[in-house]
Amino acid sequence: SCLALLMGWHGYAFLLPFIGFGLAAEMMQAHHSIAAPRSRVIYNLKYYAAALRRSRYLLLGLATLLFGIAILAFNLGNEYFALQGAVPFRELPSAQSAFSRLGGGSDSESPPPLKPVVFWTNQFYRIAIMTLPYAVNPYEIKKSGIANLKYRDYPAIAGGVLALVVCVAGLFGLRRRPKSALLLSTLTFAGFCWAVPVRYNAVFFDFENMFYIGIPLAAFTLALLGLRRQFRTRLAPYFAMAALVVFILSVSAMAGVGESRAELAVEADQMADYAAIRAAADDRRVIYVPYGYRVFLAGDTHQASYYLAGKSLVYKYGLGDPKPKQAGDYLLLPTRADSPALLTPDNRYVFLYDWALYDQWQRTANRDAVPIIANDWQVYLNDRRLAYVSAECANQDAPFFLHFVPQNAAALPAGQREYGSETSIFNFRFGGYILTDGACVIERPLPDYDLAAIRTGQHNAAGQIWAGEYRLPAP
Repeated sequence: SCLALLMGWHGYAFLLPFIGFGLAAEMMQAHHSIAAPRSRVIYNLKYYAAALRRSRYLLLGLATLLFGIAILAFNLGNEYFALQGAVPFRELPSAQSAFSRLGGGSDSESPPPLKPVVFWTNQFYRIAIMTLPYAVNPYEIKKSGIANLKYRDYPAIAGGVLALVVCVAGLFGLRRRPKSALLLSTLTFAGFCWAVPVRYNAVFFDFENMFYIGIPLAAFTLALLGLRRQFRTRLAPYFAMAALVVFILSVSAMAGVGESRAELAVEADQMADYAAIRAAADDRRVIYVPYGYRVFLAGDTHQASYYLAGKSLVYKYGLGDPKPKQAGDYLLLPTRADSPALLTPDNRYVFLYDWALYDQWQRTANRDAVPIIANDWQVYLNDRRLAYVSAECANQDAPFFLHFVPQNAAALPAGQREYGSETSIFNFRFGGYILTDGACVIERPLPDYDLAAIRTGQHNAAGQIWAGEYRLPAP
């Protein structure tokens, strides 16, 4: 167990159910072994205590827990002394990582609340698409994320629940075979032991759900055992041949699911952008990334950290961040502005700015300009981008909506053509920043096609807060 933890915290996903169910089995065995009358409660408690002292699983659990605490303390101590004690405990990298996964942090840095129904439907949907082979899966394999699941997804959710029910029912069938039951329970519940504590990440990131693989393993093993008992024939070779055929078909079908050439071309351009940023940024200065973990374009969570390894990067969810700490700090944005603060003018997707110059330019750029939409937020159209500005940071927790209406509907992405506009939802929490004069700013790039109109505004659970429309002249 200690070796597993040395390879990562994910070892707890299997250790927790293995230790928990193993300890429960030992206690049940002790319960059935008590010869004294049930009324002698004190004697029974002493017997249970003696059983706990002899428990191998309890010893394994304590050793695993203490070893995990020691690893965490060692990491935090290293980070604390490396930073010479200048950073509070909650801002140490390991502490921030743990709090973000567990949904903790300050009000400004913690993720938005996650509804239980969203979490559980999301998890059972993923269990279903892991259980059904791709070649016979009638549902689109997609990143369901936190988006609302459509009606066609609910049969898949029911399939995930059914797979879990099959595994739990198998536990009762194996109750006279404790070793097999322990293995089955570990496989069945490992995914939940990991996903529930890190539920925020488990909804947004597919890799956090890998431990649900135990459910299809257990479900198909139980199905094979059931077939063998029911028909009393040698079905295993035929089952294995059918499984191999389905596997080959699944691999063949999934070959077309990868990135398109266009996506790979964008990624190549991004690599060139980051190379230019590395050359322009001084290693002694800090690069601030206001988009938090929802990094640019496709939302690649580690993109900036990977390409800018060795640079001092600071990610923030919070309102008011990032702010320049000293002259020479940088700001990383996915929007281009023809500003003297721009340090990478030849980039296409990701841009580096001098923070102090950009702050000064942003505070004066729209001073004499007329907003295209004036409401709680003033919306300015500059340099192929929209700038939302609010001196009072009005409704800063409410989502924005934005509709780009094209001159020609054929220019829209395929999934948006039926609606007549390209729609996006964004939030100040994930991309806005506050200037030194206290004004809030969030920017959005314009699409490449010609626009007929721009419609935007804000809404919350109660309804629409404000909305506005700007019509552009025909080209």
